[in-house]
Amino acid sequence: MAENTQKEKNDDFEVFEKVNQRYFAEIEHSVPHFQQTLFDLQNECYKNWKNAINANVALQKELLGKSGFNFTIPKITQKIIDSVGEEIVKYRLASIKIAISSIESVTKNVKTWNDNANVFVDLNRKLMHNWLSPFITKSDTQK
Repeated sequence: MAENTQKEKNDDFEVFEKVNQRYFAEIEHSVPHFQQTLFDLQNECYKNWKNAINANVALQKELLGKSGFNFTIPKITQKIIDSVGEEIVKYRLASIKIAISSIESVTKNVKTWNDNANVFVDLNRKLMHNWLSPFITKSDTQK
């Protein structure tokens, strides 16, 4: 009777294993497509931003050319604009380095956790056996 009950309990866990297998198979299938879709969106947003800036500059240049006004930007203003542009690029590069460093650190931590997952399982198993030992007969613990 106890053997039959044990078999039924194991059958119950087959359902969990089946659900887990199906769940992670779906993730492994869909995540690459999701990542590619996000990359494509990011790329299109970048192109849109670049085109909007370039079109705006070209339109202003055309307006000044056709207006007949002879506006010249003073050298000091040109220098300020150039310096601001340079600082924007430096800020962006620093932000990217910080983001990449953070992502790499998290990746390393997750990898360490994954590498040690079996150690945690073994530790939890030992704790479980220790807690259950007063309630389980000697023959049950040797299975």
